[in-house]
Amino acid sequence: MRRRFLIFSLVLVIVACLVFVVACDKKVEVTPPDKTIVFLGDSIAEALIGPSPLSERDNYGYYALLGRANNFRYFNHSVSGHKTSGDMLGNEDGGFLGLLKEVKENGESSTLMKTHIQQADIIHISILGNNLLQYDLGLLMLEVADPSFPEKYDNGSKSGTTLINYLHNGGKTERTSLDVDENGNHRKIKFNFPNTYQNICDIVDILREWNPSATIFFQKVYNPVVGGSKFLYPELLSALADIEDDGRFGAEGMPIATIEQVRAVAQELLNCLNGILDEYLAANPGSINIIDANKAFDDYAKTDVRDGKPYYGMLTDTEGTCKGADLFFSDWTHPSNIGHAVLAATTQKAFEEKGFAAANAVDVYKQIKIEQVNRMYNGQMSKDGNETVFDTNGAVTSINAATTFQGVTDAYFDAIRGYQPKYC
Repeated sequence: MRRRFLIFSLVLVIVACLVFVVACDKKVEVTPPDKTIVFLGDSIAEALIGPSPLSERDNYGYYALLGRANNFRYFNHSVSGHKTSGDMLGNEDGGFLGLLKEVKENGESSTLMKTHIQQADIIHISILGNNLLQYDLGLLMLEVADPSFPEKYDNGSKSGTTLINYLHNGGKTERTSLDVDENGNHRKIKFNFPNTYQNICDIVDILREWNPSATIFFQKVYNPVVGGSKFLYPELLSALADIEDDGRFGAEGMPIATIEQVRAVAQELLNCLNGILDEYLAANPGSINIIDANKAFDDYAKTDVRDGKPYYGMLTDTEGTCKGADLFFSDWTHPSNIGHAVLAATTQKAFEEKGFAAANAVDVYKQIKIEQVNRMYNGQMSKDGNETVFDTNGAVTSINAATTFQGVTDAYFDAIRGYQPKYC
């Protein structure tokens, strides 16, 4: 009798285990990826700088969020510091285009990057930022602010001699720095711009040669100018304040001396840079798709409304005091964890419009954020010292209630604000 009972009990245990395995299989069912995406370009997409801590890169970096949420096979071949072409020392070889040409001209058909590009359904590129940031951004902004700029720039014409014309068409020139060295002397700054428009043409041509059918997305550059930004150094602000706003920056006849005006100056500069993508698409309809990261960041910044208008901080800020500042890592160049999440949501919307998004992408994104909540914040105390314990259940409920990528992002970051994570 006892033996029968033991055998019966053993059978129950085996059946229970089988039921548990089946249940687990249903819960964590993973289907093979049906699409491949390749991320190319600069440090924004590389996401080695920005996600914090770096150990959470695959939970915060937008390339990984998009890949994981949509069950893509994803590869990241972005390189920090890459311009469209040319290296950081001003040599004409190198950069993203140089990398593509090197692979092409050397006939290295087994190169992993080329193989992934050839296999890709989607190619995502972030590449224009360093065409600005490796030069003196202040001098570029100052030139755009000058009332004579629109006429001199002439919509990027090759006959123009502004720095922004050189940015568009390539060229070398020198300018005198706004700041001075320890001896009180201004420096000579050398500019050696790549031919950005032609670079975009050549980049797309090579990618199309390797993969005629992939859908190509280019990402626009966002505006980093808010109160506290390291780009707003005293000499630049003083020089801008000596220029009368000609009406392009929101206060005609007044000195360019508010954060709104200075941000608008930076925006006009970015319009010229990002406009290169618009220009290429107009000349080659349907050839590429454009993800407007600039608008996405601006829309997010504008949600900070004070006294009935968007609040971008103050020119006198020594650190970020506005919501827009939350988008940036401490270097004021790369996206923060929130910035990456906004980029992910913006790109996901573009994928949805193109039919690339997985049907359960939002649910998978929820799982990623809920896992972080449980692992990093459960039981944590608030940083303000009032001994408030993190509300894990409330955070999970808010995340589960969201219906969009951006909704999940808002719920997650609203919940963790003010709490120090624990890292395992």
